[in-house]
Amino acid sequence: MREFHAYTLDNWPRRKRGDLIFTSTEEAVYYAHLVDDRVSAYHLLEKWRKNTLQDLEAIKSRKPLNYNRMMDLAVRSQLYRESMEEIQRLNEGIL
Repeated sequence: MREFHAYTLDNWPRRKRGDLIFTSTEEAVYYAHLVDDRVSAYHLLEKWRKNTLQDLEAIKSRKPLNYNRMMDLAVRSQLYRESMEEIQRLNEGIL
């Protein structure tokens, strides 16, 4: 298992498309606490989650099914959602 060294947004690991790599719920929640502009971060996570779900739907139509890839995409989508929920919770505390 890799060690987590992203203590700032600048050195957070990313995929080739630019979306963030979360490996656990703790990282997703930590990211929500790190961002300064929560509204834009929320919309960015929303876009990445939508793209991930579209990729998942595309993979479902292929034969043979690649269950490992499908699970990876489902977990990635879940972690984006958890980060989005934490951002919403933090924004409710401000209002």
